[in-house]
Amino acid sequence: MAASRTYKTRGIVLRKTKLAEKDLIVTILGEDGSLVRAVAKGARKPGGSMAGRLDLFCIADALIAKGRSLDVVSDARLAKGERHDPFGLEQASCAAVVAEIVCLVAQEGLEQPRLFDMTKTALDAIGAAEPNGALAAAAAAMLKTMAMAGFRPSFDECVSCGNAIPLEGGPGKVALSLEGGGVVCGSCCRPADALMYAANTLAWAKALLYARFDDISAMEIDNAVLFDVLHFARQWARTHVGRDVKSLDFVFTGGLF
Repeated sequence: MAASRTYKTRGIVLRKTKLAEKDLIVTILGEDGSLVRAVAKGARKPGGSMAGRLDLFCIADALIAKGRSLDVVSDARLAKGERHDPFGLEQASCAAVVAEIVCLVAQEGLEQPRLFDMTKTALDAIGAAEPNGALAAAAAAMLKTMAMAGFRPSFDECVSCGNAIPLEGGPGKVALSLEGGGVVCGSCCRPADALMYAANTLAWAKALLYARFDDISAMEIDNAVLFDVLHFARQWARTHVGRDVKSLDFVFTGGLF
């Protein structure tokens, strides 16, 4: 029996890219944690059958036909029970950061179910949060996504000798080796291989990495500290994934926070 040329997928719409005059290329994170990229023909046509069915950060059920270079979305609709409350500008800018970092670590055909669950939870938390809470959730999602991809920073022990390094009540600055994978003690630190970070920044990065999203909204974190954590997360991602999280530019310079 010939293999089916169509398949169904449920996933989060992470990215939409314009193609030709009326089409879109959509990037979807499937429930199994793998990426799906497909062309949605006529999706930009006002009043078209795809209108409102593949909105960013929503969960959609899609019927997709296999193609030569890119698959094609034959039909799509919002998943049953999925709410469609438009994000405010602050929340949307934070959600874009989450979507971009997930696109950098997820791959087509690579199943990572925990990545889907974490991404959905992060986007739900951002959508329900005030601007400060959305910023904190975005920072947490960046760190958690990198950890799931195998790049978990070491905040407690020197990555060279294993000595404990206190962040709370410790020195004002702590050396951290991006390439080495975490903090470095004074005896092992090589200035050429390490950067100095405020201990408070790394302490909050650690807290956000391990916190549940339900608890993050209750954390009282100054926006300046969150920006420092996001700068660290950006450097961490750039080092280990080799790509920049460009959506952070708008977060830093847009004047929203």
